[in-house]
Amino acid sequence: MNRSIFASAAVTALIFSVGCASGRIHERSYLRAAAVSRSGQLTFSFFDEDKPIVGSGDDIDSAKSSAELIGGKPIFTGYTELIVVDGADSLNLLDHMLDSWKLSPSCTVVYSGSGEELLRENDTEQLMGITEQAVKQGIAPECDIITVLGELCHNGQAEVAELRADGSAGSRVIY
Repeated sequence: MNRSIFASAAVTALIFSVGCASGRIHERSYLRAAAVSRSGQLTFSFFDEDKPIVGSGDDIDSAKSSAELIGGKPIFTGYTELIVVDGADSLNLLDHMLDSWKLSPSCTVVYSGSGEELLRENDTEQLMGITEQAVKQGIAPECDIITVLGELCHNGQAEVAELRADGSAGSRVIY
C-alpha cells in the first residue's frame, strides 16, 4: 500500500515538475502586433509591455532576432492579433509569417504608411477596435491573414483596412 502511494506521489511530482519547467510564460514575450516597413525595421508590440520594441535586419527573421536581443526574451508569435504592412511584397511577407512564425489564422492584416508610428501612438486593442468597426460599417473588407493571402494568391492584390495615425480608417489595396 505504501509503495503505491509513494509511486503515485512520485509520478504526480514528475508530471508537475515537467509541466512547470516547460511552461514558464514569463520567459517569453508574447507578440500582439507587428508593423513591417520597407526599411527593414519591424516594430513589435507585446501583450505584457507598454512600449513597442523596434528590431532591424536584412529580413524579418533577423529583425525579430534583433528585437529578441533588445527585449531579452524569445518572441512567441502564435497569439499575434495584428500585422501592419506598408503594401510592399505583401504576399511573400505574409506567407512567410503565417508559415514560419505560425501566426493565428485570425490575425488581422492592415495597411499603414507609418506602421511604427501607429504602434507607438496607439494601443493595439484600440487599433483592433477601429479595424472591426471599419469592417462592420463597410468602410473596409474582412482582412484576416487567410482571406488576404487568398486574394493575393488569386488576384495578385488584396484590399485591407487602412489605419491612419489620427484614428481614422479606410481601405487600401496591397500587393
